[in-house]
Amino acid sequence: MTTPSYILEGTADNFDRLVLENSKRGLVIADFWATWVGPSLKQQQIFIDLAQRYEGRFLLVSINTDEQKALAERFGVRSLPSFKLFRHGDLVGEYHGVQPESDYPRIINEYVQKQLDSSSREAIAAWQSGDPERALKILAEAVVNDPQNLSLPALMTKILMRQERFREAYDLLSALPEQAQEGVEIRNLMAHLDIIVTAEDADELEAIQRRLEVNSKDADTRYQLAAVTLIGDDLEAALDLLLDLVRNHSTYRNGIARKAMQAVLDRLDAKDEQVARYRRELFRLNY
Repeated sequence: MTTPSYILEGTADNFDRLVLENSKRGLVIADFWATWVGPSLKQQQIFIDLAQRYEGRFLLVSINTDEQKALAERFGVRSLPSFKLFRHGDLVGEYHGVQPESDYPRIINEYVQKQLDSSSREAIAAWQSGDPERALKILAEAVVNDPQNLSLPALMTKILMRQERFREAYDLLSALPEQAQEGVEIRNLMAHLDIIVTAEDADELEAIQRRLEVNSKDADTRYQLAAVTLIGDDLEAALDLLLDLVRNHSTYRNGIARKAMQAVLDRLDAKDEQVARYRRELFRLNY
């Protein structure tokens, strides 16, 4: 019996093509498993059954972590089973451990439905036609009617960011309930925006450096320096500063340095050796 075209095996070499590129057209689920973890085999079978039932409405990419350690490391897989959901080229959801069986179709339906959301489609059309204010108005009204649909404020945020209205975007996400802010897509957007608004509010570079000369361990100042350095396109220096904060101030502002570093790395070429090195170090510190 041939394997359906919507169930594929993921490797470090094909992951970006199978998962990230395909997620621009629809939902992709990356299922991380291992033969020696019984619950992960149970979850794998649940996903296979659902993929066949949904007949291509989502793509299932199965990843054997024993064979694909680099992928597990890249995405911070620290327990099995784990699965991650991708849409529009972004990681939008992640779950660790076996979920109640009835939850799997509910989770899938939430993300499959997002691509069919009429308000989002209408807003995107308005945005692409050059009317971002109308797009934001459509989405704001949709949020009132469907406050649980986090794709709506996420899309509003992306439109505001395209217009360089970073403070408005940051305030929008900051107003969401704390639980909503922990969703992967919202969390990554907030991490990017936090870097931007921190850099906008920071003192001049010379003043920051003088403060560090007085107190080199001050987390606020080091984070400001990381933000200013990153906005100034000195990527390696910024990542080194963020990594130092993760290493020595892991609880600073609820782990903002780790979130910011992960968000930055997710936007870079995963095959770049320097990016891989930072991912390995961050992965090691997560343990």
